[in-house]
Amino acid sequence: MSSATSLPLRSAASFSLSRLLGGGTTKKFIVILALCAAWEGAVRLFDVNPLLFPPLTTVAAKLLSGLGLGGNGELWRYIWETLSVILQSFGISMALAIVITGLAVANGWVRETLSVLTGIFQPLPSIALLPMAILWFGFTRESLVFVVVMAMVWPIASSLTVGFATISLTLFRLGRNYELGHIRLMTEILLPAALPMMISGLRVGWGFGWRTVVAAELVFGATGSGGGIGWYINNSRLFMNIVDGFAGILLVIVVGLLTESLFRLVQYFTTHKWGTENF
Repeated sequence: MSSATSLPLRSAASFSLSRLLGGGTTKKFIVILALCAAWEGAVRLFDVNPLLFPPLTTVAAKLLSGLGLGGNGELWRYIWETLSVILQSFGISMALAIVITGLAVANGWVRETLSVLTGIFQPLPSIALLPMAILWFGFTRESLVFVVVMAMVWPIASSLTVGFATISLTLFRLGRNYELGHIRLMTEILLPAALPMMISGLRVGWGFGWRTVVAAELVFGATGSGGGIGWYINNSRLFMNIVDGFAGILLVIVVGLLTESLFRLVQYFTTHKWGTENF
């Protein structure tokens, strides 16, 4: 292969790797290192009381110990408790959003109802519904799931609605010409065409749900026999284990960054590969 031919291939490969890693990976890494150095340096330079603000090295050591690297790995139980709640809520929210928006495409009354409900509940912090959820479901896991679903379903449904509204009429007519029913029209034409907006809505919905479940656990505490990472952070405050609390916060940030990278990976292997988005 000539060098003139291999150069574009290498460029395309490097571009794909850059897209896969989210672009600007080196710069992001440098920014993270700078923030870590600023945290450690400020605490050491100004001799901050570690009971108020511990150095990053101490927090990182506690985090690694809590994840089983030289310690008991206790943080895995807490983070799994939180992840199990949000994953269950995420599945319910996706199913609800797809069903509701699918009905809205076929019926004007449902479309207007969805528009009104989205306008009501999307600006409402779903954590405000936690007292009502406790009254309805008690101090149970269902209360947490209800609150998190209310945080996730409306942004997902809103993005799907916009995605369906921007689909070319040619695709609708194509489906009608092939005499597709509502379900096949949804699964074979509408959902693939609206996938870029759907992935965007899923990312936003996950972010809302992740913040909500941690905040709910801070207020709610434990459900049943265990509590999540929010409960762990609040318990650390009660017992003045400040390093543990910061380790829990750092773990929340790390999981958030990992899930964001996972969504970017899904986006790369679907909408970008299929050519439905260019950037």
